Amino acid sequence: MSTNRREVINLYIQSKGEVRISELETLLPDVSLMTLRRDLESLEKRGEIVRTRGGAKSIAHLSMLKEAAYTQRVGENTEAKMVIAEKAARLLSPGRSLFIDSGTTAMCLAQKIPDDNYFILTSGPNIALELLKNHNNRVSLTGGQLNRDTISLSGYNAVEYIKTLNIDIAFMAASAFSLTSGFTCGDYSEAEIKRLIIRKASTAVMLMDSSKIDRGMPYTFAKLADLSILISDQPLPAAYLKAAQKARVTVL
Repeated sequence: MSTNRREVINLYIQSKGEVRISELETLLPDVSLMTLRRDLESLEKRGEIVRTRGGAKSIAHLSMLKEAAYTQRVGENTEAKMVIAEKAARLLSPGRSLFIDSGTTAMCLAQKIPDDNYFILTSGPNIALELLKNHNNRVSLTGGQLNRDTISLSGYNAVEYIKTLNIDIAFMAASAFSLTSGFTCGDYSEAEIKRLIIRKASTAVMLMDSSKIDRGMPYTFAKLADLSILISDQPLPAAYLKAAQKARVTVL
């Protein structure tokens, strides 16, 4: 009986995407609130739903929302990202060990990597797939836990693997940049990976479109002085350019 009831609840949540527990009480008036909570817990363990405060959401619904959000990011500032990628590609030479960060600007760079002798490490599975279109590049993933929102790998296993590698040039991405907070992102584990990569790299290159300037996110992973090169699509504001010159960072 409980199996049939849970299937009814699951189908209802999948059809609506998100429901309040009060809706389930109306749907199944003879079932106690405690039983409904146990049913939701069971469905969550099966990977069908995610419980929320006062209700539940369909995993499939969440996945569609995240895919739509990523697709939207891909379409934002496309011209600026291509300008940045063009500039970054000029820094490449065969036989180098590269790191390419996750993100949509990094994807633009990945599409411009020549089919030549490069060892390329990336934290982005989608970027790795793009790089595999070339036959002569050796591509490796950092490993670790996948963040569904950013399509980026991070965590303990990624940290331990990165520690074993040498990196010539690291092409990094940031969600935001300000003179007070530096380069920031919205995930602690990803910030940890970015900090480590920048320490390991002989040359750290930041790829950042101008829309991210004078903004901040929770986790700082680098300051200007940690970089060798900053690439943007437009000239930096005067105060930022002065700070870059003081930090001896080349601005392209």
